[in-house]
Amino acid sequence: MNERPLRVLQVAARYLPDLGGIETHVHEVSKRLAARDDLDITVAATDRTGSRARDERVEGFRVLRTRAWPAQRDYYFAPGLVRLIRKGDWDVVHVQGIHTLVPVLAMAAARRAGIPYVVTFHTGGSSAGHRNAARGIQWRLLAPLLRDAAALVGVSRSEQRLFAEATGLPLTRIRVIRNGGALPEPVEGVAVVPGKIVSSGRLERYKGHHRVIEALPLVQQRIPGAFLEILGAGPYEAELRALAERLGVQDSVTIRHLPPGDREGMARALATSAVFAALSDYEAHPVAVMEALTLGVPVVGTDTAGVADLVEDGLVRGVAPGARAEDVADVLASVLASTGQTAASAPPLLPTWDGAAGSLASLYAEVDRGRWSGAAPAQRTPPRAGATRVVHVVPGLAPGGAEKQIEYLVERGTSHATAVCLYLLGQVGQGMVERGDDVRLLGMTGWRKLTAVVRLARLLRAERADVVHVHLLSGQLFGILAARLARVPAIVSTEHSIMTATIEGRARTPQLAALYRALAALAHRTIAVSPTTAQRIAEWHIAEERVVVIDNGVDFEALAFDSAVRDEVRRELGLADEGRVVGAVGRLDPVKRFESLLDALAPMVRAAEDSPAPIDIVIAGHGPLQARLTSLAEELGISKRLHLLGPRNDVPRLLNAFDVFVSPSRDETFGISIIEALGNGLPTVYSQCPAIDDEGPPPAHARHLPETGSEQEELRALADAVDELLGTARRPVPEELLARYSVPALVARTESLYAELLRGRRA
Repeated sequence: MNERPLRVLQVAARYLPDLGGIETHVHEVSKRLAARDDLDITVAATDRTGSRARDERVEGFRVLRTRAWPAQRDYYFAPGLVRLIRKGDWDVVHVQGIHTLVPVLAMAAARRAGIPYVVTFHTGGSSAGHRNAARGIQWRLLAPLLRDAAALVGVSRSEQRLFAEATGLPLTRIRVIRNGGALPEPVEGVAVVPGKIVSSGRLERYKGHHRVIEALPLVQQRIPGAFLEILGAGPYEAELRALAERLGVQDSVTIRHLPPGDREGMARALATSAVFAALSDYEAHPVAVMEALTLGVPVVGTDTAGVADLVEDGLVRGVAPGARAEDVADVLASVLASTGQTAASAPPLLPTWDGAAGSLASLYAEVDRGRWSGAAPAQRTPPRAGATRVVHVVPGLAPGGAEKQIEYLVERGTSHATAVCLYLLGQVGQGMVERGDDVRLLGMTGWRKLTAVVRLARLLRAERADVVHVHLLSGQLFGILAARLARVPAIVSTEHSIMTATIEGRARTPQLAALYRALAALAHRTIAVSPTTAQRIAEWHIAEERVVVIDNGVDFEALAFDSAVRDEVRRELGLADEGRVVGAVGRLDPVKRFESLLDALAPMVRAAEDSPAPIDIVIAGHGPLQARLTSLAEELGISKRLHLLGPRNDVPRLLNAFDVFVSPSRDETFGISIIEALGNGLPTVYSQCPAIDDEGPPPAHARHLPETGSEQEELRALADAVDELLGTARRPVPEELLARYSVPALVARTESLYAELLRGRRA
């Protein structure tokens, strides 16, 4: 261990006064790292102007610049940088960004000099299709250098997934250290300007400024006086101005350039905005968005790349990539309509630059001690010898009922379990990775989808899988075929989402029904999560003897009510302690009938607005109806009382803040959110819950709403049931629920099925 400060060289293609996400990241973390006694920080960058200082001190650290050749090209060499790395007495070299030739030179020089190097990717793609294709090839060619890195860092979960897929490296090999946001505090009393939309960043098409301009006329129809301020400079300015003039909004669009060092100006511009629009085609982890969030400004962003992480965390209102102007306008107008006249406080739990610098300091110390081994941050107990090797195949592990069951089976079973995500990792999967679970991302984007079955079969053979357990339709399609190709002894399929006429929202057609029957025939057993689900599977003409009922598991211990957590969550959500909260959980999809929930409760919410105990509606979930629900709340006059939290992986914690739980859905195979609510002791109103309906009458603190055929009657019944239960207290969990739906019962029954299928098959 060094007695002197650890000498760290941060290498970036560019540094201030060039301005961008990487440059800001390097500056913000370097000045914080330089303030530590145990680190000596130097930044090495290239100079394409030939006029900048070669050696200077900046806020406690040294900046060294070398010439770039050829200076005016995107891809250039910097021979002086190689000499600097090889001849300097560095303990760690940190390569910041990999989208130019500079990181290639830096990694190769550090490896040749025997210096451990860390790589932070800082990239998610390009606005040009040919560059995206080229970068995919570039990343694969870089894989040998990346594998030799002492540590790899992504600035977002999406970047972690992207590079795991592109390079074939395991997810656990890439740490996530997110960017923060840091701007000067705006002058006290700065007020939000009603209708002001801000979009910032270089003026290039991929940044998406034109999408805000296209939406602006539609926004103005709902929010008269709405206007747009674009902060940035670049080659696309003329096109943006022409677009605004063509749409007749040129007087409502301002484009101005802020000097890179004018942080106070940026703070003022953001603090006075009613909404920040980040509609870029890609961002690894957008610093500007973090700065807006830090100032408490609502953000609307494209649900892709690094912004998708923030949408998933409920920090940003998402719009789909390539969304129509009407859809963008709908979201922007709904945010503008609900924005107050004074700056809001920043949302809780934002990543910070202090946190990023602290994580990097710890990482440098690990690298210097030679402790980095590419392992996950946490490690589970190794499997016992002879344990059954199970591979779960699932589209992704975003928050949801099916995904939670996979988490339980992987983490609490006696099998040696691996989860393979076909498309995305998700919050549940990320948590599993951080706890040391074996989670893989196959990658099914673009042409890689064509090779998915072969690649998955290769993985199954490498893992020597005894059982492949597939979940949801994509998992069934690719997982069953791959398992057959790999000659896996036992194939199990769990049906989580089947109805009589649909499966996962897809209408039952002769072709889909035939495909489903063929896949079921290739599996050795299909698990139904309830007797009702088994009946529906039979209606799809699957042989009864191939179906077994194994109920979902619920972690009742984690669901126990905690009054301290109730108070904490209410403070976080801005809910009055004496107020009444009606809660719901589920994907924002038409089948969940959340529009009916708002229609039913709106009169009582309005009536209680000025009472000592107002009524708030809280919905945790994400989906295509988010903008529609926001608009409906405005129409019903309850927008202040509707809280759409986005996807949450802490539902047991959220339940503590509710007074009544409501599930208006009639599209349930089990009803796990309802059982979780009852497990918290919550009075519960529901339309369909096979987990209860298959077993007899509902518990005393639950109200079942039968289907009557009359929408108005059903809305009145829902409102009456909620009104009745709002005045009742929590109840103990019924013993029959505890016994039937425990996680140990789920694991035991599932592993018993594995053992039954494997008898005589392994040979």
